[in-house]
Amino acid sequence: MARITERVGDIFDSPPNSILIHACNTKGSWGAGVAAAFKKYSPAAFNYQKYHCTTPTGPSTSLAAYQKSLLGTCLLISPFPAVETLNFKHRTPAKPTTQQVEKKYWIACLFTSSGYGKNVDTPSAILDATKRATADLREQIRERRIRIQQNEQMKERYEKSLQQNGDHVDTRRLLAICEEETEMMGECYSVRINSGLFGVPWVETKRVLKGGLLDMVIVRPASQKDEVVESDHDDDLYAGQLHHQKENSTKTVKGAERGQEEKRNRIEEEEPIAGATQSGSMNKGVKRKNGEGDGAEEKSKKNRGGGKQTKLNFGKSK
Repeated sequence: MARITERVGDIFDSPPNSILIHACNTKGSWGAGVAAAFKKYSPAAFNYQKYHCTTPTGPSTSLAAYQKSLLGTCLLISPFPAVETLNFKHRTPAKPTTQQVEKKYWIACLFTSSGYGKNVDTPSAILDATKRATADLREQIRERRIRIQQNEQMKERYEKSLQQNGDHVDTRRLLAICEEETEMMGECYSVRINSGLFGVPWVETKRVLKGGLLDMVIVRPASQKDEVVESDHDDDLYAGQLHHQKENSTKTVKGAERGQEEKRNRIEEEEPIAGATQSGSMNKGVKRKNGEGDGAEEKSKKNRGGGKQTKLNFGKSK
C-alpha cells in the first residue's frame, strides 16, 4: 500500500530533481487546467510530450490506434540541460526559465484519459487508466535508478580514461551522456490528478493511488478548497460514507423482510377463517344433498309455528 501525504503549496517549489506528476490526455493537449501550468513552466517538456503523442511508432500504425495505446501509460521526461532545450516539434532551441535553471525536475505525464473537454473518458475508465499509469511510472523509476547507478560507474571510467589517455571527442560525448543520465531522481510530487477538468472526485483517485505501490506527496494550492475536510482524514470520511450507505441498505432490506413477514402472518391468520367458512359451506352442501336444505328448514319452522297456533286456538275454545 502506497503512502500518500498532502500539503498546501506550489508543486514547482518542490525540491530539485523531484518527479512532478500530472494527468494528461493522449492527444498531447496541455491547453487548460494544471497541464497549462506545466506547459508555461516548461515549454520544452510540452513539446516533447506533444511529439510523443502525435508520432506513431510505426508507419503502419494509425494515429488513433497509437493514441489509444498510450492510455494507461506514463511518459517520464528527464530534466533538460540548463543552457538550452530542444523543441522537438519545430527543431528550434527554447531557452528555459530562470527557475528551471535553478531547479531541474523530472516530469511524469500520466495518460489517464483519451480525450478532453466534452470527449473526456468516464470516471471509471479514468481511474482504471490511473492505476495502470502509476504502475508504469513506478517501473520506469526503478529501471532509471538502475541505469543511473550503472552510468555513475561508466562516468568514473570515462573520467579516468580522459586522465590517462588525454582528451578524446568520443570519450567526451559518452561522458556528457552519462552525466545527463546520472541526473538524480528525487521523490514524487503530484497535484490532485483527475479532480479538475477530468471531473473525478479526488477521494476516488486517492483511493486508487493508495492501493498502488508508488509513494508520493500531493501538493495543492492554498486557493483550492479542501473538498474532503482535512486531507489526512478523507479516507475515514469516505469509509464513513460507505458505512452510512451500507446502514441505509441494511435498513431497507430489513424493512422489506419485516413487510414480508407481516404479510405471511396475515395470510396465516386468514387461513383458519377461510377454512371455517369453507367447512360451513361444505356442511350446508351436504344437508342440501340429504334433503335437509332451506326448504326443509322452512317446513320445520312452519310445523313448529302451526303447532303453537293450534294450542292457542284450543285454549280459546275452552
